[in-house]
Amino acid sequence: MSKKTFRNPIIQAREIALEIQLKELTQGQMARKLGCSLSRVSQMLHLLKLPEEKQREIEALGDHWDRRVVTERGLRRNR
Repeated sequence: MSKKTFRNPIIQAREIALEIQLKELTQGQMARKLGCSLSRVSQMLHLLKLPEEKQREIEALGDHWDRRVVTERGLRRNR
């Protein structure tokens, strides 16, 4: 059985935003592509409204963690 990894929510949100921009997708199209809801994509993208300093701090933690280091819910409280 493979070990579960967790994504850095800021890095993931930036990847989603970049793909939306490059492929000229709507949030709804991106949600279908990811197999999630429109509100889920919107929540991810709202993380990019955090102060830039906070985003850099979270991004510096790296990606593909073996445990949750930060959560989206926790980050949304910081807005």
